[in-house]
Amino acid sequence: MVKILRSDELPFIEVPRISTRVLAGSDTGAKQTTIWEQWIEPSGFIPMHYHDTEEVLVILDGSVVLELSDTKIEVTAPASILVGEKELHGLHPLAESRVHLLGIFPTSNPCIWDRDGKVRPLPTDDVVSVNNPYLSDHS
Repeated sequence: MVKILRSDELPFIEVPRISTRVLAGSDTGAKQTTIWEQWIEPSGFIPMHYHDTEEVLVILDGSVVLELSDTKIEVTAPASILVGEKELHGLHPLAESRVHLLGIFPTSNPCIWDRDGKVRPLPTDDVVSVNNPYLSDHS
């Protein structure tokens, strides 16, 4: 099966903290892969969470602070971050950076859990996470 998905024809899904375009996933017909193209404004964030599969984050533009359970790492584009299965992680733009990234998963239906093991909504559906837990870290 070959299916052409033109990025400029795929919808942007806006939630209060992030903008996402699903390049591949169950909704686009993919059976084993998800690719999210995302934009995070300086006040945006991805809260601490983990997945049951590995994730590859490709930072295309901007700089992020990658938050892990016990450390913080600054990453500037272009760069790729390999996040292992069940690795607690989150991120936010560094200072006033606008971030453009890809989130890639080896499944068409990624699942997300918060640090307490409770299921989180996908970023395309998360209208609840509006309080930036990293805001005090911004310069």
